[in-house]
Amino acid sequence: MKPKTMILMIVAVSCGLGASYMTSRLLAERGAETEKVTILVAKKNLNMGDVIKVPEEMFIEKQFTKGDEPRMALVELDKLKGRQLKRSLRSGDHVTPDDLINDKDATGLWATLPVGHRAVGIRVNPDTIAGGFASLPHSRVDVINTVRRGDDRSTYSEIILEDILVLAADTQTQRDDTGRAMPANVVTLALKPEDALKIELAKNLGTISLVLRKFNDKGKTVDPKLSFERLRSGRAGSEPTLEDISDSPPANVSLPQLPKEEKPAKIEGPRRTLTIYDGEKVKQIQFALPVPPAPPGSELQPSENQPQAPAAAPKKE
Repeated sequence: MKPKTMILMIVAVSCGLGASYMTSRLLAERGAETEKVTILVAKKNLNMGDVIKVPEEMFIEKQFTKGDEPRMALVELDKLKGRQLKRSLRSGDHVTPDDLINDKDATGLWATLPVGHRAVGIRVNPDTIAGGFASLPHSRVDVINTVRRGDDRSTYSEIILEDILVLAADTQTQRDDTGRAMPANVVTLALKPEDALKIELAKNLGTISLVLRKFNDKGKTVDPKLSFERLRSGRAGSEPTLEDISDSPPANVSLPQLPKEEKPAKIEGPRRTLTIYDGEKVKQIQFALPVPPAPPGSELQPSENQPQAPAAAPKKE
């Protein structure tokens, strides 16, 4: 091989090795400068409706090359605390704002349920909901509890709740535009927690009926309870008496005539006062005491209010 050719081959090999070295250096530097992004992924399988109370126990951090990370993936645990999942997540799935329930998702009962109230269902039939008019969503009703017992004297009906909002008739949360009746098997009411307890107790005591109220009628019932005795005696609608409250007729008791208080007689002689306490009553009685005779030779003179004792008779010798 000619020397010139040999030199050219050595130069070509040197240039190739140099180019390879520079290329590897450039690629290594670019790899070192690649930016990473940390997002949140599910630590375990999560179900739809789960409330994220402790985000650290349900999600972990995972790094992705910037530009390759899932779009809109959440990166802060604080944004997950107290939120509720709208869909299920598998282990390793990332989470986005669309996976969480927000105010815009509050439809149906969530949208109509007042703050501080609970949705409570009551099983009914047509005759206990005015043929279906007292079950119309967004209506206002009174709740009547009728308790039937073996003794008719103990049977009664009572309005236990007034002006209650109807949320749904079965699964329907919207009424017909024509206002037609909506018969249902279950009517859902909006109740405060303490009123929900009354309903649950009333279910076990007797039957529950719903009475439809006129729109915007805020009046209160003066006498919300009617016993069987009042209904039978024809006093329904009148003011309750002692008989209605005790559920038993009062006994005929004649009170004795109290003697008239006589004026105290005029008391002569020394007076004494006796005080008598009878509960909260205080009575005072004045009376006279006999005056003992003065001993012989005593210079004690009777007071102005004391009568003088008779003089002693002389002794006979």
